[in-house]
Amino acid sequence: MAGLYEGSMHPGNEDQGRSGGVVKNLLRQVPVLVWAVRRSRSFFSSLGALIRQLTFNEPVMRFAESYLRRYYAYHTSRLWSRSHPPEWFDHRADLYRWAELRVPFWVERGVFSREVMFQGCRVLDLCCGDGFYPYYFYSGTASQIDAIDRDPTAIIHARKWHGHPTIRYVQQDLIADEFPDTDYDVITWDGAIEHFSLDEIRQVLQKCVKAMRTPYGVLNGYTIIARDSGKSHPDHQHEFCSAEQLKDLLREFFPFFGTLETKYSERHNLYFRAAFHSDRLRRFD
Repeated sequence: MAGLYEGSMHPGNEDQGRSGGVVKNLLRQVPVLVWAVRRSRSFFSSLGALIRQLTFNEPVMRFAESYLRRYYAYHTSRLWSRSHPPEWFDHRADLYRWAELRVPFWVERGVFSREVMFQGCRVLDLCCGDGFYPYYFYSGTASQIDAIDRDPTAIIHARKWHGHPTIRYVQQDLIADEFPDTDYDVITWDGAIEHFSLDEIRQVLQKCVKAMRTPYGVLNGYTIIARDSGKSHPDHQHEFCSAEQLKDLLREFFPFFGTLETKYSERHNLYFRAAFHSDRLRRFD
């Protein structure tokens, strides 16, 4: 009896008893914990559904669209009502105000440039401005895009809002500096040729000839026909008066060239292509 009594009071046995009690107590709590986890999942699921219902609905969507339209209307007016507006344009204003303005000419230039591209092509975009067109129209098909502009604010904006692994934005002067590379399948010069004098345009065209891949490289560009009322922008140095005038200039550098015109109440657009092979002109004549 003495041995049995002494054994029952051994400290080791007492610790084992306590441990067993703790384990049993934890096991009793498992159903409660499982219930709590399930309830929390249900709570967060319900909370997520409520947030989605409050956030992703038509009234909120309409408010967001209205805000963007108003913001870009204000932003554009603030910049372009100055006596000397900027040389480059934030084309997100075109995107978000399309429902309000309902004019597609800002899409045309991207579509016409994209039309002469093919999967894996190499593109040089001259005077890229905000980088909207290389990002939204070219990056989905080109393997390499070199986009250059002399304005540091344009390059900073382009890198911030329209950066992409295939696009390299380079700040450089179109006249003074050499192009970043050669053997380009497509060179685009949209909405910028009119910012140069005739002599400077000839210099750029000569550089394009050297930088284009032969024989299937193509130059694709866009400008506006001169208005009778005067220059469309104070920085324009040479606005062409007709498609024939532009063709006469392209004829000095390329055996094949063509133009296409679209007219709107506020502008008369002139698109052009020049190449060493007639097939690259597509529907331009």
